Amino acid sequence: MRRGPGALSEAAGRFCAGVVRHMPGLLALTAPSPVSYLRLQPHHWSAAYACLGERNREAALRICPVTSLGGADPDRQMNVEFRAADATANPYFALWGLIMAGLAGLQGELSPPPLVNQDPASLDEAELARLGVRRLPGDLPAALAAFRADALLQRWVPATLRDCLLAVKEKELALAAGLDPAALCARYAAVY
Repeated sequence: MRRGPGALSEAAGRFCAGVVRHMPGLLALTAPSPVSYLRLQPHHWSAAYACLGERNREAALRICPVTSLGGADPDRQMNVEFRAADATANPYFALWGLIMAGLAGLQGELSPPPLVNQDPASLDEAELARLGVRRLPGDLPAALAAFRADALLQRWVPATLRDCLLAVKEKELALAAGLDPAALCARYAAVY
């Protein structure tokens, strides 16, 4: 089997490319609450940038470490981790969105994204542009705007479900308006 960067197969690289391409809008499904964005910040071993990295805890999509110790087969251990999700997400919506984005990468025969194996926040604007790395939305309103702007995501979600999702998120934002981070965390801790 032909392997590309990070030992990914061609199909896996294309799947990852689709996820990275649609990641800003996917956050509306995978990090769907105002409290989600307290974690999705640079330098938090979290996911603040839309990129693929190998063993990079700052990359939103990460190729996990493997080992050959004791005769272990690295191919059987290969995993790609989507790091821009949390427990406030509906797991069915989140998984559905990731699969659809990955399938779009496969169908579009996208080139695998370059590996970013350092903290993207340490790169200058020119290097970020060269690597195709984008800062992810910094709050839920920006994620909802990215969701609305992503034509593929809009086609995938049935209109009634999309309208309901957006209405619920707008109401959630209104209920959380004006809360400082401690109060916001306390409110979500009580709910979840």
